[in-house]
Amino acid sequence: MSATAARPRPPLLPTVAYSVLTLIMVAAAGFTIWYRTYYNIWPGQDATARVHWCERDYQNDGPPTETWRQVSAQSRWPVRDVGQYPPLGIPGQELFAAIYPGAQPTSCATVVYVRTGQGKYQSYSLLGGP
Repeated sequence: MSATAARPRPPLLPTVAYSVLTLIMVAAAGFTIWYRTYYNIWPGQDATARVHWCERDYQNDGPPTETWRQVSAQSRWPVRDVGQYPPLGIPGQELFAAIYPGAQPTSCATVVYVRTGQGKYQSYSLLGGP
């Protein structure tokens, strides 16, 4: 009998559990880093100085917020709800953009608005131009 045959094998369940747990932790860390890079915020965080929408980045125009009347008066096109920002925000804030009614689905607005409170909207301008 050889020396290797005499040693008992380690239990399989703890080894598999450790491997699965390690894989889950690496995947979660990778997702978190990707999310931070893509949206400029951590998962669960509200919109900050930058917003990522329509594969473009938008910069905060400043501290003053605007009312819905001010937002809709600044645009020739209707301002409409285009989704939540950020996607994993708790709770997400509503994102609005003025988009030409006959625009292609890939068309992006040059200014977007994030609802910051009841009747208050923060504007974000497109970085890098149209």
